[in-house]
Amino acid sequence: MRTFPTHMLKSTALCLALVAGPALAQQDLEAQMKPVERASDSQVELRNNSNWDLRELYLAPVGSDHWGPNQISRSIRPDDSFTLTGIRCDKYDVKLVDEDNSECIVRDVAMCAQDKVWRINDRSLERCQRRTQR
Repeated sequence: MRTFPTHMLKSTALCLALVAGPALAQQDLEAQMKPVERASDSQVELRNNSNWDLRELYLAPVGSDHWGPNQISRSIRPDDSFTLTGIRCDKYDVKLVDEDNSECIVRDVAMCAQDKVWRINDRSLERCQRRTQR
């Protein structure tokens, strides 16, 4: 049986960790963001009281810009609503994109309750977009 010096084994393990690390981190992120129904999951109703279609909504761990998948399956037209379900009870950064591809990012949003309602109106959307552009 052939033996390798300890320093070679450590170098090989480090190289494997560096190569596999980003892929494993992405898998962990995707697993966290994937909606899986559990009793402790959050349910949030998004009500669009603005004059714009809301087209996309993404979640990321707080302080990260690694956004998960789009959480809404269709555009939310003015005076319409959409219910997000299966969101793991935690805090998130939330990115909302409207029909003009304008982004609104809200940081550190707690999602750990049933029957929570987010009302998006013109004023709040415009204010958020201005803050996001800075």
